Amino acid sequence: MSVTKKNPDSSRRSFIATAAVAASAALVGLKSHSARAAGENLPHLSESDPLAKSLGYQMTAQNVDKSKFPTYKPGERCADCRFFQGTAGEKSGFGGCQIFAGYSVSADGWCASFNARS
Repeated sequence: MSVTKKNPDSSRRSFIATAAVAASAALVGLKSHSARAAGENLPHLSESDPLAKSLGYQMTAQNVDKSKFPTYKPGERCADCRFFQGTAGEKSGFGGCQIFAGYSVSADGWCASFNARS
């Protein structure tokens, strides 16, 4: 009788992905809704921050290196992303972000986690 084993790499990846989402959700839940929504009292995210660098965050979307981040499409920007917690479609300024908990991001910025609002 043959017993098949689950691929350990896929279960490890699944665990890491689930843990990352859970940790992000927990961090987001720690902030008050009004402060997150407006990005008030939150420091601005620096492009040199390690997480920001790994996701290609740029304060101005036009500066995205399209060779490193081919998923970028002209016109995409943080204010139009589902993770942006400022005013949807905001023209300029900063707002909270679910990806970068504890920081505000530029409404005109972009990162590889961009996901258009529905």
